[in-house]
Amino acid sequence: MTNKEKFLALVSEEDSGTLERNRERIRKRAMLRESQQIALKVLIKLDNLGWSQKDLAKEMGVSPQQITKIVSGKENLTIETQIKIQNILDIPVLASYYEKKAEKLEEMIVSFEERIDKIVAQALFVSNRYESTSASYQQTYNYPLSIAV
Repeated sequence: MTNKEKFLALVSEEDSGTLERNRERIRKRAMLRESQQIALKVLIKLDNLGWSQKDLAKEMGVSPQQITKIVSGKENLTIETQIKIQNILDIPVLASYYEKKAEKLEEMIVSFEERIDKIVAQALFVSNRYESTSASYQQTYNYPLSIAV
């Protein structure tokens, strides 16, 4: 049996749909990330409040199974559900885009502050070396500092 025959024996003639499932998963990746971020916020807030998922279900007027879907991070939440969660738990569900932007800006500010600190330290070092060299020159040649500079 040749390699090609072995390969053809292993390969199914039916379309498994794997490629299409992968394409669909990639299309939904951004939605899934947002759902996971919301789920994490909900779980943290429930923990801070000392609430169970059943307590949240009661407050929202939904089944505990629905809350389980929400906190699993795989549920496509409607705007209505997002607003309910936001109002009941007092967390910014719909603001994740701006939160990410704010985090990036914060990182940039910290990076700039670190750069500025390094530049100031280098400038002070150079300035101190210059002053000590000028003072040494003045003492050696007995010139006033204004001439030495």
